[in-house]
Amino acid sequence: MNIKEQIIEKLKIWLVKTDVISYDERIPLNCWDKELDELRDGTTKEVYIVSFNTKSTNVEYNEKGEVISFFEGMSCFAYFDAETLELLYIMKKAGYIEADGSY
Repeated sequence: MNIKEQIIEKLKIWLVKTDVISYDERIPLNCWDKELDELRDGTTKEVYIVSFNTKSTNVEYNEKGEVISFFEGMSCFAYFDAETLELLYIMKKAGYIEADGSY
């Protein structure tokens, strides 16, 4: 298993274990190449970023059971330290989720 696959597996396990945010299993998690990025605390560090979508939260059906309205889940980005492969935080539309699961 290569590094990107390891990171994706770590994220999947973390998501299930903490249960603080969902992910849509139908949309593959995408791990980007290692890059030098400025973190939210202003430091610059080599990181791997994994993009994923949360589960769709708003599906409306008509009286026949057909989907009439569908809103996709939000895009999120998980930041992993490139040296330790530890989760640093998850960035989402409405803020951040810490590695311990807190907001």
